[in-house]
Amino acid sequence: LYLNFGHFTNHMLMLIFAKAAFSAGIDFGFGKDGAYAEMIPYGIPSLVLFGACAPLAALGADHWNRNGMLTVFFIGIGLSSILTGFAQSLLQIGFGLAFIGVFASIYHPVGIAMVIEGGGKIGWRLGMNGVWGNMGVAAAPLVTGLTIAQFDWRMAFIIPGSVSILTGLGFLVFGRSVGARSIEATRQEKELVGFAPGWKRALVSLALVTAAGGFVFGAMTFLIPRLFDVRMQGISEDLAVTGTLAALIYAVAAFA
Repeated sequence: LYLNFGHFTNHMLMLIFAKAAFSAGIDFGFGKDGAYAEMIPYGIPSLVLFGACAPLAALGADHWNRNGMLTVFFIGIGLSSILTGFAQSLLQIGFGLAFIGVFASIYHPVGIAMVIEGGGKIGWRLGMNGVWGNMGVAAAPLVTGLTIAQFDWRMAFIIPGSVSILTGLGFLVFGRSVGARSIEATRQEKELVGFAPGWKRALVSLALVTAAGGFVFGAMTFLIPRLFDVRMQGISEDLAVTGTLAALIYAVAAFA
């Protein structure tokens, strides 16, 4: 449950800004026509660090333990989200989002490895874990739109961040009760498995496919919430409504 909710949290917190950027831009004095475009560059470092820091997270898990790294993920991304909500300048928003990206980078190399670790029906567990991640994508515009409609863009960061911290504290207690696998045992398993013939070619092919898919995924997840805001002017300007429509698209796609 913690691993699945972690995947949900990871994608949701990464995509809050996609929906909240316009409202934040208005709050910082930009006009309606340029608020979204002016704010988006402050989210780019977060996306870059989300991928770039993943190898460091994997090294941390290998030299420490995965339970500890996942606890750092929950608490770190939660604190970063809350700090972003309290930002008083554009630079502070940029730094807050960047830290969200750094801590978000922990989940995939650590959490997915823990999902595989359990044995049994690995494909089924990976599939279900993927659905949770996609539902986090769907929840981001929905929860953010509803929160902005009821409160403001700051609470859209603060509330999910607080939930993430509480989840991290719960996982910390859970992790201590079940214990962590020894690093030496994990290293011995790696030595026994080794690499399959032709792994370099497979790695390059997978990297190209992942890069192309990631570009499309990243672009669409950022653009769709704003697209509804822009194209539905005159029909509905309610952020809760446009957020719900974007969430429905992501939710349907999550089961594809």
